[in-house]
Amino acid sequence: MRTVIVGVGHWHAQMYAEALAALGAPVLVTSDLDAEAGRAAAAKLNLPFDADAGALLDRAKPELVFVLPRHDRAMAELAPVLDRRIPFLIEKPMGRNGTEARAVAEAAKKAKVFAAAALANRGMSIWKRFEALKQAGRLGTVIHGHFRTVNGPPGRYRDWAVGWMLEPSISGGGSLRNLGFHGVDAALVIAGGRPVTVRGASVTNLAYKLPVEEFAAAVVAAEGGPTVTLEAGYSYAAGGGDMEWRIAATGAYLKETRGKLEVRFADGTLEATEVPVPGYHALTEDVLTRLKQGRPPAADVEDCARAAELIDRIYQLAEQGRTA
Repeated sequence: MRTVIVGVGHWHAQMYAEALAALGAPVLVTSDLDAEAGRAAAAKLNLPFDADAGALLDRAKPELVFVLPRHDRAMAELAPVLDRRIPFLIEKPMGRNGTEARAVAEAAKKAKVFAAAALANRGMSIWKRFEALKQAGRLGTVIHGHFRTVNGPPGRYRDWAVGWMLEPSISGGGSLRNLGFHGVDAALVIAGGRPVTVRGASVTNLAYKLPVEEFAAAVVAAEGGPTVTLEAGYSYAAGGGDMEWRIAATGAYLKETRGKLEVRFADGTLEATEVPVPGYHALTEDVLTRLKQGRPPAADVEDCARAAELIDRIYQLAEQGRTA
């Protein structure tokens, strides 16, 4: 499959490039609206670069484009891809806020093209087990969930030459908009399409005194459905991080940490298994497979827009102190 990367200055570009090479679909050429940053990033990856994305796409004729935009340039980076009706995967959050993300989703819908969103945590093993138990009638009623992603200090974004992540006018927020996006998406999944209300929220920048938050916590609830607690932080003291997904139901209690899935059933039995850690190789492989087979993405731009809109309401409550 012929692939290109638009927005190669993004720190995830290396992950996708490595995954695509391993899967036999190496990146042909790259582009970025920031020509200087893009050219430097492409050189580090030993990939060709063309500042003119339109010309690049016309010449390379890719079957799939990986769009990795700076948050304030999501639509601008995506526009030449949509103009040519080329299937794509786009990095979350698709904009600085829900309005921008919604505009991307609507434009993709109008283009009637395969439009995957990079919600890598949809590939966690907990979701397969969750669906299997539901289909088997063993899950019961989902009562609550908890989704936590806490990674290392925010200075790493400067080290990765993407210091714009720490500027809210460009990124649209800190740990919540970035890491918390996955947890918010998970909350929407277990809400099952029901309206979700934000019941409580707090964001802090206690240690690093940055204009973006280093930690965020929120409580959201689905109408007639589960309550979910969320945590997202740049507050892990070292490299790496702490991540845990938990779903509590009357028939089973599911918990996945890095590399381990546990399911405690109502009869007291415990099912514990080693599972793959979700990542961009698995995400990339899934997207390639679905596109080849003519199947829709596991997560699409509509899913991404809904998560971005809910994050806006969490920020609103945290800043204004009222239910949003």
